[in-house]
Amino acid sequence: MEKLREASAEFRTVGGWKVSTADVQRAAERLVEVVREVFGAPLSLDDEDGTHFDAFLNSHVIAEDLRALFDGARVREGLKDAEYEGFARRIAANSIPAEESLYYFLGAYWGEWLVRHRGAVWMLHAPLRPLQAFPDMITSNGTVSLHPFSQVLKKIADPIGDNLAYKAGVFPNEYIPPYPLIASMADHREATLALLPSEVREAQGAVKQGDMEGALQLLEQAVEREPGNLLLLLQLQQTAWQAQEWELTHKALTSLLRQYPHARSYYNLGVFYAQFDLLDEAVESMRQAILLNPKYGRAKVTMAALLAEQGEVDVARSILTQVLTEGYDSTLQEEAQRLLSELQ
Repeated sequence: MEKLREASAEFRTVGGWKVSTADVQRAAERLVEVVREVFGAPLSLDDEDGTHFDAFLNSHVIAEDLRALFDGARVREGLKDAEYEGFARRIAANSIPAEESLYYFLGAYWGEWLVRHRGAVWMLHAPLRPLQAFPDMITSNGTVSLHPFSQVLKKIADPIGDNLAYKAGVFPNEYIPPYPLIASMADHREATLALLPSEVREAQGAVKQGDMEGALQLLEQAVEREPGNLLLLLQLQQTAWQAQEWELTHKALTSLLRQYPHARSYYNLGVFYAQFDLLDEAVESMRQAILLNPKYGRAKVTMAALLAEQGEVDVARSILTQVLTEGYDSTLQEEAQRLLSELQ
């Protein structure tokens, strides 16, 4: 901790902590140097496996009396009930150090790892308060904004319930990149709009006024200028769907998928085909969604329903039975069970 306090001097300003991309990148590299010097631990931003950071935190940063609970990034296997209950009591009573420099450097490292390996982008604005544990993800304009400083704090506060590598594997399946890294949850909307051309803000205003035609014209003009902006294509697809402009919806969806095959977009394409009774195309879209995200329970249930409609009842039952064993949320489980009962 003392080494980080010493290193923090160059990253502090009168108003708080430095937030430029260059500064947080240097802070991430400085953490690597300190960790190597103090612990001899091989912490590397080039490591593609996010569990390396969970393992480091479990071994060296979380409360000392909790470290024996872990084997690397995972909870140690073979714990007796009494041992686990003892650790649970310690976690409930766990207190974390109120040390801003710790969370600044850890958050800078974790955020820079997300930039290099998960399509995130630094979009910090002062003031940055690293010592906070507000919700660390928030959605806006088709993507998700992340607060890496809050994420590492929550990990240290609850090392069993909070796993950084798990989080880093979830949001890319749900949302389109890039993913803004922000200093405050209040910044999320402006951060995502900054990734989009000005026409999007105008189009959103037009939608609120009920001018769907004007909104679509603005978005199409922007796409013509920036055809590779994935979030812009998503805006066009969603607005066209809302306006029931189906040809434009299909064009935007397929353009998005050509550039960035994504499970949720394939799911949306499947729903699009299903509403026009194009069942073969709908099933294939759901299949592609599941191939990209094997844990996509909603796509599995929807595909089962489509297959049943095609007469493939045995295949539909098999999929639904599998869903019931995979630990999805209760709403999806109930839907799968209801559909399976109807197919008996």
